[in-house]
Amino acid sequence: MAEAYHDMIDSSECTSILYGIDGLILDTFAQDGRILDGTFDKEKFLSGGYVVMEAATGAEDSEKETQPTYSVGDTVELNGQQYEVMAIVADIPTITEGVNSSTQDFLSFYLPADTFRAMYPDNTMRKMFFDVAKEYQPQAEEMLIQYQQDVDKSLNYTAKSTLIEHYQEQTRANTVMGFAISLIIAFVGILNFVNSMVTAIVSRQKEFAMIQSIGMTKRQLRRMLIDEGLYYAGSTLLAAYVLGTVAVAVGVRMMVAGDWTATFHFTLLPLVICTPILIAFAIVIPYICFKNLEKQSIVERLRATD
Repeated sequence: MAEAYHDMIDSSECTSILYGIDGLILDTFAQDGRILDGTFDKEKFLSGGYVVMEAATGAEDSEKETQPTYSVGDTVELNGQQYEVMAIVADIPTITEGVNSSTQDFLSFYLPADTFRAMYPDNTMRKMFFDVAKEYQPQAEEMLIQYQQDVDKSLNYTAKSTLIEHYQEQTRANTVMGFAISLIIAFVGILNFVNSMVTAIVSRQKEFAMIQSIGMTKRQLRRMLIDEGLYYAGSTLLAAYVLGTVAVAVGVRMMVAGDWTATFHFTLLPLVICTPILIAFAIVIPYICFKNLEKQSIVERLRATD
């Protein structure tokens, strides 16, 4: 890419894409750190004689190898007229998307709309942005729909409400998927917990028969098993609360930090919901297992395990 760029410079002929802009778009250049080099002076830009140069996609990340561009202060000749590069800006997809979306092989420049129309008088307007107050958005959308149906059926438009609806649909889909995966993991975890408790109790039936033979009552043994179950449940919940808090508060926060569409909200509600369920299992499982063990006498259990 760099070699092709320098070949263009040496030959004094560069393939480029020009965008004529005005209105709302001019205000986006100075927002969100979009200016990568130089400064953008709106009044000076509109006076003529200046262009804004678009950097290659990824230029905002200094660790990525990017396509070289003109520098601020350079003079470029566009359609036989000379302009000074005022600033280098990051790619603005809302402007460049469309038939010329793949612009990695081209140099892109932004000109004032009046300059662009004077340079290409036969070109029609490609895209228009409307900044409509929230309370008037439904009326504006209705007007555009009516215009599309009655005047120009080829007109394409994207409304803020449409983008919000699409985003909410994607969010709901991701939420359902995440919820389903969480339920599966929770079900497997509970089964594993139950299996561990049952195995531990059944494998110790000889031990229980021996301590009963020397005087431990059924009530004491049942209480001991329930206390052990609560100990296992408490240890599991403590580890889940500590490790879960660290994993979510640190790991998940870092994962969504670079995503401008994501917001981080920390909650332990799912774990709080699981807490009484796990405690209930810790009480019920030992009780059921003990009932099954008691169906055999102490002598039978001692002989069966010899």
